[in-house]
Amino acid sequence: MLNKIKKMLGLTSLPDEVTPLYQGAKNEREALILLKEARRRDESRRKRALDDLEVLSGMEEELLEEGRQEMTESRKLILARRIKEVRWKIQELNSRMENIYSKRLKIYNEHIASLETVMELSSEEIPDKDAMEEVAIKAKTMIEDLEKTRELAEGISTTFEGVQPDAEEQEILKELEARADLEIEKAEPEIEKEEKTPEIPVEEKPDEDPPEIIYEE
Repeated sequence: MLNKIKKMLGLTSLPDEVTPLYQGAKNEREALILLKEARRRDESRRKRALDDLEVLSGMEEELLEEGRQEMTESRKLILARRIKEVRWKIQELNSRMENIYSKRLKIYNEHIASLETVMELSSEEIPDKDAMEEVAIKAKTMIEDLEKTRELAEGISTTFEGVQPDAEEQEILKELEARADLEIEKAEPEIEKEEKTPEIPVEEKPDEDPPEIIYEE
């Protein structure tokens, strides 16, 4: 099947991303269905990764916001390690989308377009929706097994070694302190210097004698 596909598409070799799919197909129709199913799964994974990135970015901002408040050094260190952890996960997701999902989707799209064109030109009937769904169900198990060997490890480690902060954690601690200082500066009211007017002493009036009462004789 691989040699037939290479001959049909005019290729001398096939990318590793599609070779197992072509090997698992009985004919061109099944190969097309497997490619479309693999594309659909990666599109779904990429969308989920984008959603996760949005959540993680929100978590990072919340942790940074919390770090601006007054707290003990141990609490700040815990926050710094959590921020580092979140940033590692963000970096991992970005790398996965760029080096795995986007790369594979580009290859899948190219091969799907080429295979559809070749099948159309050779009068090979492109499978209808029902046929594609039927073969796609059978293909799911095979694609899942293939993906297990290519997926990056997921999840954030919750254990930390050592008590002292490493270089990255120290940088995050400095970032938290800088944010806290900035917040303090914003919160300080502008003090206006008011000129004090001298107090004028109040003259005390002398005690007045009570009016003299004249009795009429």
